[in-house]
Amino acid sequence: MKTFEIKESELKNITLFLTEKQILLHPKISPNGTPDFTRYLGRKFVLILDRNILVKILRLVTNGELKDENDLKIISSLLLWAEFNNIALNSALALIEYSNFHQRNTESSEENNLFLEIFKQYTPKHWLDLATGKSTSIPKIELKEQKSFSFYIEDDHFKMHLLEMLKLSQLYFDRNQSIEDKFHDFFKWVIENILICKYTTYFACMLLGNNSKIFRNKELSYESIIKICKNAACDLTYLSFWSTQYYYEDNADEIFLFVTMDKELRELFFLTHKESLEIFKKSFGEKIGGKIINSLSSIYIKRDKPEINQEKLDKMIISEKDKLRIIIESNAQSNNIQNDHTF
Repeated sequence: MKTFEIKESELKNITLFLTEKQILLHPKISPNGTPDFTRYLGRKFVLILDRNILVKILRLVTNGELKDENDLKIISSLLLWAEFNNIALNSALALIEYSNFHQRNTESSEENNLFLEIFKQYTPKHWLDLATGKSTSIPKIELKEQKSFSFYIEDDHFKMHLLEMLKLSQLYFDRNQSIEDKFHDFFKWVIENILICKYTTYFACMLLGNNSKIFRNKELSYESIIKICKNAACDLTYLSFWSTQYYYEDNADEIFLFVTMDKELRELFFLTHKESLEIFKKSFGEKIGGKIINSLSSIYIKRDKPEINQEKLDKMIISEKDKLRIIIESNAQSNNIQNDHTF
C-alpha cells in the first residue's frame, strides 16, 4: 500500500466530526458517543456496523459516490478513522439481518464479497480525500470473485426481541389498560417467558411513553405493524448481542464498539447506560413512575431461567402474533362503529 500524508489538523477535525455525530458507542469507552480509549491502550478494537452503515458503505463503493453529502462525510470519515487507528470493521450482524430478511444466503454473500474487497482495492487516501472534500467520488469497486457464505441462521436473540416487540405492540394498541398495568403485564410476561434485556426495558419506556417514532404518522395495518416489530427486533438484537461481547471484555483480547447513525437507537443506548430508573418518573410522573419502578424491581430478582429453545420460541411467536391481530382488528371495528355514528 502506498504511503500517504495526513495532517494532524485533518485527523483532529475528522475525529471531532465523528465525535459530534455521536455514532461511536461503548458503555465505558464511549457512553455518550465521545470515545476515550485511555484505559484500554494496547487492546485490539473491533467496530460492529449496523445495517444502515453497511448499506451506505456498499452503496459508496458500488456507485463510486453518495448523493447525500453528510452521509458521504460520515462514511468516509469513519473508514479513515478506523483504518488510521487500526480498528477492524465487522459486518456480520448486518449481514445476518439481511440474510434473515431474504431467508437465504444469496444476497448477504454478494454483500460480503463486496465488503471484503473494499480493504484490497481502496487506500486511506481515498477516504481522506472524500472526508476533506478534496474529491466527491472514488473508483467503483471491481468484484474479482464470488464466494458463498452462511449468514442465514436462526437467532434466539432476534426471536426473543421479536416476542418482546409483539407483546409491547399489544400493550401499545390496547385502549383498555392503564399505563402502569401495561408495564406490570410486560415485566411479568418477560420474567415468565424469556431472558431479561435491559435495552428492551428502556425501550418499553420510550415506546409506551410516546418517545419512540416507530408507530407514529403511519398508515398502520396488522401486516405493517409486524414489519415494524421485526425491524425494531433487529435493532434490539444488535445491542443485546453486542452486550454479550462487551460484558466479558475485562479479560478479553478484543474490545467491541458499535456504530450506528440511527438516532433512536443511539438515544436508547444513552438512556440505558445512564443506569437510572428515574426516566420512568420523568416520563409518567412521580406517582405512576414510582409504581412502574416497583413492578420493574420484580424482574431483578434471582429466578430459575425459563427454558429457551427454537421450537418454544416459534410457537410463542405464532401465539403472540394472533393476540396482536385480535387487538388490531378490534380497534379497527371500534373505529368503524364510531365513524358510523358520526354525523
